[in-house]
Amino acid sequence: MIRINLLPRDEQPKQRSLKIPQLGAFAPMALILVAAVVITGAHFHQAKEIVALNETIAEEEAESRRLAPEIAKIKRLNKQRKDLNDRLDVIIDLDRDRYFRVHLMDELNRSLPDHMWLTRFEDIGGDSYQVEGVTFSNFLISDFLQNITSSPWFASVDLTVAEKGKIGEVQVIKFKARARAMRRAPKAAFEG
Repeated sequence: MIRINLLPRDEQPKQRSLKIPQLGAFAPMALILVAAVVITGAHFHQAKEIVALNETIAEEEAESRRLAPEIAKIKRLNKQRKDLNDRLDVIIDLDRDRYFRVHLMDELNRSLPDHMWLTRFEDIGGDSYQVEGVTFSNFLISDFLQNITSSPWFASVDLTVAEKGKIGEVQVIKFKARARAMRRAPKAAFEG
């Protein structure tokens, strides 16, 4: 049946109706609630991570304390190995130079003219050597320097001092010369 209300509007009964709030009214509250849930979740996750990291740190410190004697032993062994390698390097250097110096002495002996004597043969560093000796004549010194210069074992031979002197009552000439030694002589030097 159809009803018609003829009452003036002022006197008409008010209808009760349920108004559903609009979705936009809840949006700020929903955002705040979601943010609170995310922050709370992140807080609990971070707290859990901190606890796990603290446990890991404690385990690692315990492991470090347990391994400390072995680490100290390894360090000691590494130091001993380094010391041993340093000693071996010295021995290898000496062994490498052993035959080299023998060749130098042999070449000096071959280069000496008669009536000349060497009083000193000294390594002055950097493959340079100083030779000191005595003889009776400047000509013998010249022969000696020419012989050394033509040697495959020596280069850059320089006379530094040649002076008169006496040995007992005999007049002599004392000399000093410097030469640079050649580490790798030609093969012909090994054959002769």
